[in-house]
Amino acid sequence: MLNSYSADQKHKFDLTYVQDCSESEKQQIIDKFGVPAPLLEYVDDKDEPARIEIGTENNYVLMVFWAPIKGSSHSEPVSVIFYDHKLFIFTSSEMEVINETIESLWQQSYEKRMAFLLDLILPIVRKYIGRVSKLEYQADQIQSHLSARSKMKHLDDLTLINQDAVYLRSAIQENASCFEEIKSIPQGTDVPFDKKCNRKLHNVQLETNQADRMIGLISESVEQLSDTFDRLINNNLNEIMRFLTIWSLLLAVPPIVSGFYGMNMHLPLANGSLAWLASLVLTGILMLALLIYLHNHHSV
Repeated sequence: MLNSYSADQKHKFDLTYVQDCSESEKQQIIDKFGVPAPLLEYVDDKDEPARIEIGTENNYVLMVFWAPIKGSSHSEPVSVIFYDHKLFIFTSSEMEVINETIESLWQQSYEKRMAFLLDLILPIVRKYIGRVSKLEYQADQIQSHLSARSKMKHLDDLTLINQDAVYLRSAIQENASCFEEIKSIPQGTDVPFDKKCNRKLHNVQLETNQADRMIGLISESVEQLSDTFDRLINNNLNEIMRFLTIWSLLLAVPPIVSGFYGMNMHLPLANGSLAWLASLVLTGILMLALLIYLHNHHSV
């Protein structure tokens, strides 16, 4: 879906933003606005890295950064092109925060495209902070239930949190590098950068650094929780093995006693009507003695 907004009294530039750019829409942009075809080659690439690219003659600036998609910790790239005093933004329909923010920001007054873009980026960064805070809450919930009886479900949940943290951390760190490169855009381009834009960029970088610190802490916390779960699982396994070993030793006594009394040879207490009772008592005594021995040697 292609949306175009023309410059007016409140805006000193034309804006075109496209959701889920198709080949026909690419051709429409080339024909209508004269944008070079190579610039549009990667606007629909879901794996495009965050970066800033400047034309050899400073005739364009291409900026790619990441934005979260709806209902997921995954992110997809947003491509922005500054060309011929126009602003082109390529998004995905699943990026609700961007599509809604563009409509809202266009109601305000903007002279510079960079100021508009930085105001668009800020809620995206804050969206990442919200996603990270959600992961932090989930990790705290798992930690609060951490005990020797922790279930495998908690470990599965922790694995999912760690996976989401990896995706978020990658996107946040790539964005941080990209936003830092904004300062390197040369003055020779048609992307003016004044003190107002510098303040907006400073706010964006502060929020990005906060998100980066938060996701770093979450990753460390999840790693520690995973190590703790591993120790608990190993301890539980050791307890089970010790339990089985003790009972296997205790249950080995009755067959030994009955085996001796089943032999065709003279044994003490083997004669008489109460011989079976004597064998039971002897078995019990031996089992009790073995249990006491194991207890005294810290095996029980």
